[in-house]
Amino acid sequence: MRWRSGAAAPASALSSEIAKETHLISRLGDWRAWSTLIGTVGGGVTVVLLHDAVLETAESVRRQMGLGGFTELPSSVFAIRKDLERRSVVGRWPTIDYGQLIELLAEADRVVSW
Repeated sequence: MRWRSGAAAPASALSSEIAKETHLISRLGDWRAWSTLIGTVGGGVTVVLLHDAVLETAESVRRQMGLGGFTELPSSVFAIRKDLERRSVVGRWPTIDYGQLIELLAEADRVVSW
């Protein structure tokens, strides 16, 4: 693959490093997205809930992932603050704003949007 002149090719993580991966989930009840994340606990994965996905609960996520009641969720799950506020579910998830989302995306080795 050719890169524009002056643009750096994307770097891949060395085998001894954990690659940073960010998953953006925007739909409520997207079991395909959550089932893909099974086994990623503590593996450098960050999940950001956008739009209606902020209506998820930890219990509904565990159910979609096929996990038991108190099993740990993927390493980090955040929701966009404005989306939580618009849906009146503030406090359900740790929050980030759009500026912090941009930083997460810039630092990620891989971004997956569902």
